[in-house]
Amino acid sequence: MKGRPATFYRLGAFAHRRRWWVLTAWVLLFVAALPPLGKLTERLSQGGFEVPGSGSARALELAEEFQGHHEIVTTLVMWSDTRLAGDPAFRALFEEVRAALVVGPGVAEVSDPYRTPERSISPDGRVLTAAVGLSDDQDAALRHADELNRIVAEASAGARDVRALLTGDAPFYAAFTETTTHDLERAERIALPISLLILILAFGSLVAAGLPLILALLGLAVTFGVISLVAATTTVSIFTQNVASMIGIGVGIDYSLFLLTRFREELKAGRPTGDAVAAATATSGKAVFVSAMTVVVSLSGILLVDIAAMRSMGLGAMIAVAVAAAAALTLLPALLSMLGPRVDRWAIRRRTTARPGRGGWWHRWARTVMRRPWRALAATALVVGVLAWPALHLRLGSSGPDIFPADSGPRVAAEVTAAAFGEGVVSPVQVFVELPRDVLGEGLEDIGRVSAALAADPEVASVISVASVIPPDLPPERVAGFLASPAGAEATAGMMSRDGRLTAISVITKHGPQHPENQALVERLREDLPGLLPPGAEVAVGGSPALNLDINREMERSILPVVGMVLTLSFLLLLLFFRSLLLPLKAILMNGASVLAAYGLLVFVFQDGHFQELLGFDTAGHIEMFIPLFLFSILFGLSMDYEVFLLARIREEYLRTGDNTEAVGWGLEHTGRIITSAAAIMVTVFGAFAFASLVPIKAMGFGLAVAVFIDATLVRIVMVPATMRLMGRWNWWLPRWLDRILPNVSLEGEVAPVAGQAAAEDPVPAKA
Repeated sequence: MKGRPATFYRLGAFAHRRRWWVLTAWVLLFVAALPPLGKLTERLSQGGFEVPGSGSARALELAEEFQGHHEIVTTLVMWSDTRLAGDPAFRALFEEVRAALVVGPGVAEVSDPYRTPERSISPDGRVLTAAVGLSDDQDAALRHADELNRIVAEASAGARDVRALLTGDAPFYAAFTETTTHDLERAERIALPISLLILILAFGSLVAAGLPLILALLGLAVTFGVISLVAATTTVSIFTQNVASMIGIGVGIDYSLFLLTRFREELKAGRPTGDAVAAATATSGKAVFVSAMTVVVSLSGILLVDIAAMRSMGLGAMIAVAVAAAAALTLLPALLSMLGPRVDRWAIRRRTTARPGRGGWWHRWARTVMRRPWRALAATALVVGVLAWPALHLRLGSSGPDIFPADSGPRVAAEVTAAAFGEGVVSPVQVFVELPRDVLGEGLEDIGRVSAALAADPEVASVISVASVIPPDLPPERVAGFLASPAGAEATAGMMSRDGRLTAISVITKHGPQHPENQALVERLREDLPGLLPPGAEVAVGGSPALNLDINREMERSILPVVGMVLTLSFLLLLLFFRSLLLPLKAILMNGASVLAAYGLLVFVFQDGHFQELLGFDTAGHIEMFIPLFLFSILFGLSMDYEVFLLARIREEYLRTGDNTEAVGWGLEHTGRIITSAAAIMVTVFGAFAFASLVPIKAMGFGLAVAVFIDATLVRIVMVPATMRLMGRWNWWLPRWLDRILPNVSLEGEVAPVAGQAAAEDPVPAKA
């Protein structure tokens, strides 16, 4: 007795019958996405890297209590090889630059280095720094950074022997954004034509090759429209656009590739267009749906990281995957219904298939692997182990200006400043002390004690506080008078809150904000300083070094919850859809092998420095802190993408034949070429980013590319057939008690046979 057609068979049939409705709906959706898409750039946030509840976040809150103290300070650096800062021409140029900057957007004040030459002019007299206090919040400061750079460049353009540049957090992240956008555009210009070439070689038809690209780009436009709507109400990082673009193009092409391939197979088998669309959606469409769900589940782990920028990047990637899957399951079937056999028009080569019953190269390869499964499994496991071995000495860290090209403005200015004053002067540690009494009165002794303890730390180069500005030879009885005088008020400007009980202390360190010694200092200060203060006092340690430490700690805290959530939800999802207890476990182990191998290669290249000349970077001796966790979520989802597609076809063959070995052979025969083509496109898209300008982007692109390559070669076409041959019928084992209590969400069902086809070849419905 025939059962009811599968859910996805009915979906494909609906898309065929109502193809003009479906097409119209997507056109309207695309048109509706255009207005918010046009506002995407202005809505994206260049900040979002704060860690709620952390010490650095509390320091930012306390900074708002200051009049004259600015949450964000950029540093103007001016230097010359031939002139001294005290020369009249040098000083006149500084005044011109200062006057231009003061009226710039978001600038509250520019300090006068000639009033504090001991802190602002280098010992050799050739380098001058001035603090540019910004009234902007983080987002506005980063948006205005390019304009301030332009102002400085124009104001100093007439001087040939004096250079002027801005450095600090705002110029740093602005340059990061600009370079990333440039890298993204260049990568797309490289990846899209190569992807089209791979599709043409895979399909042999220009029409068939063009469809996946068209759907991927359409889906990306809709994705950006949705992200823009989200960004209108909450913080969405500017990097979300880059991540969504990479993932959206990759999976958008893959999903269309899977379904389009099956549609052409059904047409060749003799099905009419409507039946071919429905059958392709019932089989490959089901695999696309499950794949998309597993990718979304993997990416959802990023939402556990309590950093707004990270969560927004994960959310953007999830939206891109969901839109790509929706387009593949609705719009593509509608377009295929309109094209029918014309999908093979403009062919550049004739299609060839294996003779019935004999199979092609992939079938023979699978049989070869399964004849000696232990050898194949041991050999590939050894290769994966060797590739993963360097990951055992993985070191995590944060990037500094050296991730930029050597001629980048923020990097040049930071290096000049570090050479002249010490690495920590650009981004000092900020210590905020709130006392239960007046700081400049009874509390001055407390601040003096804290300042002395700070100065005694071996990592500290200098300390700037209300205690340190007091002349050392001033008698104690005259200190109060000095602080109350105009000179004292000027010296302590920006260090005192409005109520006089909160003070800011700048700690200049010997190393840069990303250095481990600097972050160790932050930990020491947070542990030791409270013991130096009276009851009721509060101390908060902030600044870039503290923010870097808090981000690192948040990433470390998130590792176990993210990995645990991704593995658990992926297992449950595959258990429900494939109704097997061991296949999900095997899939998780196979995906883990790809991820570990990618980690090992990442360490070998970007931490240990191999092939750095080829890729054009200087190793920092560590891997960027956010990369391993982010790569895990993305790679686990993408690896599961190919696993689900392969297992879905193997399961289909197993339900038809009941022979595990034949099912694996024919499953790989039907999917091997398309998985290889899809992986080649993914490697192309991600690999284009391995030649980006920024080291973290290089590492991300490289890690994604090598992981997909390893997954589609060693794992999918060697390890999977070998393990499935060894497990035999245990692949499909599900305890009866578990079968009874699991909800019936298996998506297989009846697919009508081709006219004249033997009933024995009908797919066997999945067990309910």
